[in-house]
Amino acid sequence: MKFSTAKYFLVTSLILLFVSNMQAQTFGFGCLGLSGFYAGYSRQNFVTPAINDYVNKQIDLIDPFRKTIQDNIQFQQGTGYRIGANIFRAKWDRFFFTAKGYYQFLREQYEVSTLNQTGLIREKYKLTMNHWGIGLDLGIPLFWILDWKIVEGNVTFFNSEFDQENFLNNIVQKEIKFNPDKNKVGYFIGSGLILHLVPDYLSIEGTAGYNFILIEKMESDTGLAIPLPPSQNKAIEKGSFSATIQLNVGFPL
Repeated sequence: MKFSTAKYFLVTSLILLFVSNMQAQTFGFGCLGLSGFYAGYSRQNFVTPAINDYVNKQIDLIDPFRKTIQDNIQFQQGTGYRIGANIFRAKWDRFFFTAKGYYQFLREQYEVSTLNQTGLIREKYKLTMNHWGIGLDLGIPLFWILDWKIVEGNVTFFNSEFDQENFLNNIVQKEIKFNPDKNKVGYFIGSGLILHLVPDYLSIEGTAGYNFILIEKMESDTGLAIPLPPSQNKAIEKGSFSATIQLNVGFPL
């Protein structure tokens, strides 16, 4: 599914669900709705063929016969923390609607080491996929204690970086940072459940879905590029499954 398809699906779903439930509803919370903040933990999958190719070719340089480092490294899942705000949540008898924003810290890292004639060589590799997100969700109450987020859609703004560090006998020899030429826009679409611990004030929210992101190329300040020529692979070819669990603290407006 391409970015544009996901975007049109998200917009259409929100409009249809909103319109179909607008009739004969009673507004909830305070006179203006509910606001609040949240913090949680996320994991997000990616497909990163060019980054994986680059890393494993670097390993071949320090351990050509793979005597010590036998397994290939595969970057595929970032984990980290999310902080954000439910800017506005309006609740009626049969559905609720939320506007939200957040900042997500995501990273995945590996370290390998081997011995050669000069001493102990270590390589560290770290992929950072931090990003801002803004979005909407639409859901319905199932029970007094449990809500179902039928659909959540976010637009995400990634500030990505790939970092390589080389050590000889625990002394840094070089550090290379790779970045896209500009921040990349992605999308997320998913669904989830909200468990109310203290209705309107404290809840646990779980969300799962699919994220869309494409980064064709990343470059260092010295002009070194991922993918390495003549490869046609993408640095980050696409996103994949994503899951977040968070604690919400709210207050009526």
